[in-house]
Amino acid sequence: MMRVRWRCFQCAAACLVSFFSDGCRLCSSDVSYHGQGLTSLTSTPPCSPWEAVVSLADVNKLLQHFDCMSSVHLCGLKKSFGDQIVIENLDLMIEAGTYLVLLGPSGCGKTTTLRMIAGLESPIAGKVVMDGNDMTCVPPRKRDVSMVFQNDGLYPHLTVEQTIRLSLRGRCSKGEQESRVSDAVRLTGLGTLLGKLPRQLSGGELRRAALATAVAKKTAVRLLDEPLSGLDVAVRQQLQEDILRWHHSVPGTTVHVTHDGREAMRMADQIAVMDGGRVIQVGSPEQVYDQPQTIGVASAIGTPAMNWLQADLVDGVIQISDRSNVTTGEALRIDGPDGPVVIGLRPNAFRLWSDRDGDTGGQGITFQAVMQDCRAVEESTEVVLSASGWRFIAVFDRSDAGAARRNVSPVSQNFTLWAPAASFHVFSTLTQQRLKLSDVG
Repeated sequence: MMRVRWRCFQCAAACLVSFFSDGCRLCSSDVSYHGQGLTSLTSTPPCSPWEAVVSLADVNKLLQHFDCMSSVHLCGLKKSFGDQIVIENLDLMIEAGTYLVLLGPSGCGKTTTLRMIAGLESPIAGKVVMDGNDMTCVPPRKRDVSMVFQNDGLYPHLTVEQTIRLSLRGRCSKGEQESRVSDAVRLTGLGTLLGKLPRQLSGGELRRAALATAVAKKTAVRLLDEPLSGLDVAVRQQLQEDILRWHHSVPGTTVHVTHDGREAMRMADQIAVMDGGRVIQVGSPEQVYDQPQTIGVASAIGTPAMNWLQADLVDGVIQISDRSNVTTGEALRIDGPDGPVVIGLRPNAFRLWSDRDGDTGGQGITFQAVMQDCRAVEESTEVVLSASGWRFIAVFDRSDAGAARRNVSPVSQNFTLWAPAASFHVFSTLTQQRLKLSDVG
């Protein structure tokens, strides 16, 4: 037995927790595993040294695990189609083993970026670097990359099994092919579908078959182009689980493209938000949701979407004009230049005035609102409201007494809402950048 030490818990978790257990590979909670060879795993807080007692065989497995992963560095990529520039000076670093989601609206360059990583498109400037090697001019077949296309990419005249086997031709021995096909079928649950043609499969089964082909290749980098779009809810949820199980159990770096913020929050270790051919923010799902750095990022994350309230910054103080039923408490000061601003409020930021639990603080905005519509959505109640012509959506827990009262109140009833300053996301209208709210109580 020998003792192995990592520079921080995150490094160890990325290879050990996912490799030897079913736990979350990025959580900092204590993990123990009592299997052959690996005798103990004890974590300390994130970013502090972390060690485990392992056997030499386990160390070899870990080395093989790392060999199957690759970092991806996109350096100053630029891409155009004719006179139209679709990617402009894009920089992005994806660490080995990360599940990164490229999130953004249609036409922002997500799929083009994915295709440049795969080698299916060539940038007119910049580099694609994998594991320290410049792959910009390397043809797709020589890149250790697999891609699941939005249109499934299956051969119409081949069965599912034939398609999987064809993808392995020339990659490994026949014995290894048998093992890989078996592993892919087991991971994706395709056992009863191997003999079927694509036209005989449902939408979810087609995606699962395409996923199995990528699983069998065991590439260092896996690219998923809108893998969950256009599927029923139940099928989407099952395929989400299949994809995450694949990522956590088979070593590799995954890049996933979507326009769905909720999907990105559910799947990603890291989210890279794109807009206008650029990456405008990269961070964990929590960072992107809680601290969006631009209006575009704030709009991309959250369901229902962010509510936007126009205001002005005068002598460093927020002022809301022309809305008699929207008032501020104590002066709300902003670190930034005077000018027009926009206040973003998540639908769950609002509280009934009567349900503040003593949290007045004086810093916040009060709304004399009229209810326009009210509907139950799963465990929540969504309320559409209007205050001095400003229409917005508030979300409350249905078990909350205030939400329960509203759920049976007649439409067009007046009542008072309050949003604390701590829930504000304030941006400059001119620069679109986040502004810091000073001295929030």
